[in-house]
Amino acid sequence: MNWVDACLTFDQTIEGAMDNQEKPMPAPMGTESTENGVDSRGRLEQLLREKDDELAKVNRRMEKFLYSASHDLRSPLTSIMGLTNLMRMETHEPVLLGYIERIDDSTARLEKIVRDLMGFTRTSYQRSDSRKIEFIKLVQDIIDRHRADPAFRYIRFEVESDETFPFYADYDRLEIILENIIANAIHFYDPHKTRSFVRITMVPHGQRIHIEVLDNGIGIAAEHHHNIFNMFFKASERSRGAGLGLYIVKEGVDKLHGHVQVESEVGFGSLFRVTIPNDPKGRLISRKMQLGQ
Repeated sequence: MNWVDACLTFDQTIEGAMDNQEKPMPAPMGTESTENGVDSRGRLEQLLREKDDELAKVNRRMEKFLYSASHDLRSPLTSIMGLTNLMRMETHEPVLLGYIERIDDSTARLEKIVRDLMGFTRTSYQRSDSRKIEFIKLVQDIIDRHRADPAFRYIRFEVESDETFPFYADYDRLEIILENIIANAIHFYDPHKTRSFVRITMVPHGQRIHIEVLDNGIGIAAEHHHNIFNMFFKASERSRGAGLGLYIVKEGVDKLHGHVQVESEVGFGSLFRVTIPNDPKGRLISRKMQLGQ
C-alpha cells in the first residue's frame, strides 16, 4: 500500500468512528417490548387502584345508608308495636284480636330484620374499643331483653364464668355475637321437650377465652352446617330475620381475631364454640373499619 492509499484508509476509518458516535446503538432485541410491558402493567395497576377506590366509596355509601335506614325504620316500628298493644287491651273481639296477632307477627319479623341490619353495620364498620368484660352481667342483660319472647318462659338459662379472671375484649362486638347466638337458641327451642335449657359458659385458657352456648333445641341438619354462617342463609322456615344473624356472628368473631365452630344435630340441639384472644391492651383490635371513614 502506498502513502496515498494509507491516507484514504485513515480518513475512512475516522469517518466511520465519527458515524458510530453520532448514530445511536440499536436497542437489544426484546428491550422495547419489555418497556412496553412495564408501562402496560403500570397502567393496569393504576386502573385497578382507581376501581378499588370507587368500590370502597360505593361500599361506604351503602354502609351509611344501611346504618341510617335501620335507625329510621326502628322508630315507626316501635310505635306500631305500642299501638297494637293498646288495641289488644281495648278489644275482646276474636276477629280483631286475630288481625292484631298478624300485625304483631309481621312487625316482629320486620323488627328482627332491622336489628340484624343494625348489628351488621355495628360489627362490620364501627370503631373498636377494648374494655373489661363483666361476662355474667353482659349475658344476663342479653337474656333479659328476650323476656317478651313467647318461648322465654319454657327455657331454663344457666350462666357460668370465672369472674376472677380479667377478661378484655371489644364489648360491643362481643355483645352482638352473644346476642345473636342466644337469640337463636331461644327462637329455635324444641316445644316437644319437657325441659328446655340454654347454657352459656366462659372459660379462660391461657391468653384466649373460650365461650360456649349449648342448647337442647330443634338442632340444625348436618347438610346445613357449612352454610349457616353465610349471608342470608336460613336453615329453618321458623327463621324470622333476613338470614344475617349467624353471618354477623362470624363477622364479629373475625374482627376479634377469633374463630367460631358449631356442632348440631336435629332433635338434640346445638353447641356454638367461640374462641377469642384476651386483649387487655387493645392491641389485637382493628381500628381501621369505622363507619364513615
